[in-house]
Amino acid sequence: MLNSRTMNTAPKQPGLKEIASLCGVSLMTVSRAFRQDTVIHPETRSRILRTAEMLHYHHSSRRGRPRAAKPREQRQVQLILGICNGSTAYFHMRLLCSLEQQLASSGYECLIRTSPGDYDIFIRLLDNARKHKCAATLVMGDLPPEQLSALIAALPGVILLDNTGEYHFQGSYSSFSFDNQKAAFIGAEHLIKDCRRRRILLVNGRKGHFFSEELLSGYKKALALYGIPFDDSRVLYTDFSAASAAEALREHLEAGGSFDAVLSNDEMASGVYRILHEYGRRIPEEVAVCGCDDLPVGKQLYPELTSISLDYTDLARKAIALLDDSSRRFPGGVHTKLQPVLKRASSTGSPTALTAGDADPGDKQ
Repeated sequence: MLNSRTMNTAPKQPGLKEIASLCGVSLMTVSRAFRQDTVIHPETRSRILRTAEMLHYHHSSRRGRPRAAKPREQRQVQLILGICNGSTAYFHMRLLCSLEQQLASSGYECLIRTSPGDYDIFIRLLDNARKHKCAATLVMGDLPPEQLSALIAALPGVILLDNTGEYHFQGSYSSFSFDNQKAAFIGAEHLIKDCRRRRILLVNGRKGHFFSEELLSGYKKALALYGIPFDDSRVLYTDFSAASAAEALREHLEAGGSFDAVLSNDEMASGVYRILHEYGRRIPEEVAVCGCDDLPVGKQLYPELTSISLDYTDLARKAIALLDDSSRRFPGGVHTKLQPVLKRASSTGSPTALTAGDADPGDKQ
């Protein structure tokens, strides 16, 4: 018969002593490893954490001696994420994950504030962000220019992510972004030079958005370099979503639009694929498709999507390195553009339609 003492008995959970014994280090060294203490050699910490994982150990804040740390607010970073149109997009989620992980490994706690663009919500966010004393403020996502300008004015030294800040905002701010103009140029040049396509459709984001304008500029630059006349009917504007891209492409096809290649971003490319399949247009034999962002969705499409790769980890690393740098508070700030790289896949295989020397009857002269 079981008594209450027997029923309350549970297997003893492994503790710091067991980990220290297995690793051949002191109890204090193990305790410091879990506190992310910088005096411990990275290889030693890694060995301790691997051993703890093997033992299924999860340390509790009630165990061990608490460390003497800086006040909590000195190690906090607030991240303001614009989510206009109700979506952060796959791209921003991937960048956000990379950023948060690197902040944590650098000893920062990340406080996230979101704004859908509504004025009342933004005013409340701005007031809270101004009152909160933190190490730095990072801003990413989709915010109206006037709201972004207000953030920069209220929070000197703010760091913009995936935004060049080329609206010439007043105030001190830094920016880390990708060279989207070059990304579009690389993609369009690949379709023209390597795939020998001349009727390239640009499925773009919202008209007037900085990202859309940068893609359009790079696209035009590539066309001009290879002597292909620009045709504004081959630029489709969407809300950056796959559904919107699909609808825009359907309307273009129904209107008799002609094209032998599509340049877009990866998320919108998934909508492009769906419509091309519905209309029986083969990829890449009839239509070559090139994306941008190198998102996981591109590898799930068939044929696999050629894309322009952007290094999210490097962008996050460079931004975090600036957190303790006083130069970000200067009026000029620090402004960095990371270079994109083409990653070729099956969606831009050997063309069977036009060559570089072929003239398209539909091209404007």
